[in-house]
Amino acid sequence: MSTDEHEQLTRTPVLPGVRASLSALNDAGGVTARDAGAASLAVRYAELMDEAVAAQKYATALRTVSNFIDWNIDKAPRDQRDKVSAAWDKINSALAEHSVASDLGPKLLAALTGLQLTPAARAPKPAAEQAKAEVTQMENPLQLLRDDAHERWTAGGA
Repeated sequence: MSTDEHEQLTRTPVLPGVRASLSALNDAGGVTARDAGAASLAVRYAELMDEAVAAQKYATALRTVSNFIDWNIDKAPRDQRDKVSAAWDKINSALAEHSVASDLGPKLLAALTGLQLTPAARAPKPAAEQAKAEVTQMENPLQLLRDDAHERWTAGGA
């Protein structure tokens, strides 16, 4: 894969896909009032990912490099200045995208999973999870023993 192809894939906007999925879910009657908050969060996370801005955690390092470039740029030939400027813009953009994706990507995935918009969320539960759910619905055997002992104690028999 060429660098241009990689850049095109990594810069694909997230929001149109999220909106399309939510629209399809809504058309199927799936977005209820209960799900509206998660749907709004999914849209907002996608918007933020598409509007990537350099994270604060990189601000000091970016400022340091920027200042160094500013102090020394006049000493470089014109063609080198253009290359440095282009490289600086690319680094800044890449850091912004990485930061936003790493911060918001898991949150977007969780919101989409909560709306049943991911394959994992729609997959049938494994038998172990179903069995666990059934056990939690059953009465607690230890509590049954406690209740029985309490009844015998309060009735005067041991």
